[in-house]
Amino acid sequence: MNDALNAIRDEHHSLATILHALRDLVARIRDGRAGPDFDGLRAMLYYLDGFSSRLHHPQEDELLFQPLRERGGEAAALVDDLEREHARVAEAMRSLEQALLRYEEGGAREFVAFATAVEGLCAFYLQHMRKEEMLALPLAEKLFGAQEWAGIEAARAGADAPRGGLDEGEEFRRLFCRIVGANPAPQGAAAAAAQP
Repeated sequence: MNDALNAIRDEHHSLATILHALRDLVARIRDGRAGPDFDGLRAMLYYLDGFSSRLHHPQEDELLFQPLRERGGEAAALVDDLEREHARVAEAMRSLEQALLRYEEGGAREFVAFATAVEGLCAFYLQHMRKEEMLALPLAEKLFGAQEWAGIEAARAGADAPRGGLDEGEEFRRLFCRIVGANPAPQGAAAAAAQP
């Protein structure tokens, strides 16, 4: 199995874990099993937004989408669709961040709108990652030859290198561990997180 595609799958797993933790925390708040943990909610949203926009989506664009687009036809149409979905994820994140601010400032009366925004983002993002794994990754495995994989692996090695002395990947790994360590595992989280 190709290392670049495995890296994308691993990143999907990390994102899915945080999405499930976010859903679970909102459910615990709704059911009265937890109070509002605004620090925890902000950390989760920061991870989802920052990791996606600064590391995950740019790598997908370079390592997967660009080579697929160059194949034209079905592959290019799929990439167009997935890129539109990336834009929708970004828009949903902005809306969710605003809903969190309203909930934090407006109190319990804003919770339902916040919870609805959480569910919308989580459902859409999980579906989007499933689509990438079911359609885009297998298509890359089918279409790319040894020369393309060598170029993708070289690009991935360059993308993983710290930029400007900053290792954003390590920062997000620490944040991921902090979030997961501070939140009880959602019921069925292992099975749910294994499949985005």
